[in-house]
Amino acid sequence: MYNEDRYVTTNRYLVAPTNKNEQVEFEHSWTAKAKQLADTPGLTYFHMGKRAADFMGPPLPDTEFNYQSFAVWESKEAYEKCDIVLSDDETDTVTGSPANYDGLFASAVPNSISGASGSISDDAFDTSKRFKREGLVASNRFGIKPGFEKEFEEMWASRESGLADLPGFVNFQLLRREGSHEDDGNTYVSYTTWDSLKAFNNWRESDVFKRSHRGKSSGGEDEKPKESPYAKMPKVVTFKTFLTVSAEEGM
Repeated sequence: MYNEDRYVTTNRYLVAPTNKNEQVEFEHSWTAKAKQLADTPGLTYFHMGKRAADFMGPPLPDTEFNYQSFAVWESKEAYEKCDIVLSDDETDTVTGSPANYDGLFASAVPNSISGASGSISDDAFDTSKRFKREGLVASNRFGIKPGFEKEFEEMWASRESGLADLPGFVNFQLLRREGSHEDDGNTYVSYTTWDSLKAFNNWRESDVFKRSHRGKSSGGEDEKPKESPYAKMPKVVTFKTFLTVSAEEGM
């Protein structure tokens, strides 16, 4: 098993799927926290995300969360020293469900290249409108069978990604769930942030994507097929991000 190079904390929320006003109120309830996090020692990256399209794999249930806070820390110790409550404690209508991870194989480009925000502006926000979306996350959820974790991580460690050379790339991590994953069955999540939907689609159509997703040969005719490491079919879900703060180096 590989050692983590970051620690990632998330909170997942299901916010009034059919009520735009409640969603807007929820988004703006995070403004103060995001501004505080921008100055928090040990935090390297943060954003809020609103779920967008999902594809590949079974449809998401109606109970699936539609918002997620995402915070990247230099270490678990840095997170534990933070005194900001990273949950929605300003309203009784929404309760967050936490999920934390070891961040593996982190890659990012500096803010000067990605255009990510380093802090939240002090300008007044129109609280009647949604926040402007700042980027797009493509997350792939994996349920890996017990005993196959090392093989799965080695596959990612040896993967030719080339992401940092692509226009619009912001950051990437493979997330390994800390503690129980019984709530969603996801032991790992790949998490890639782009500055736009266009950049994400360009990557999916690129030679880099084809090379990194190319299947390996199964060997000779007499070789028995290997057991699949997947406990369930991988699932791709996207998020549109806002309230982004980032270290100058990008994560």
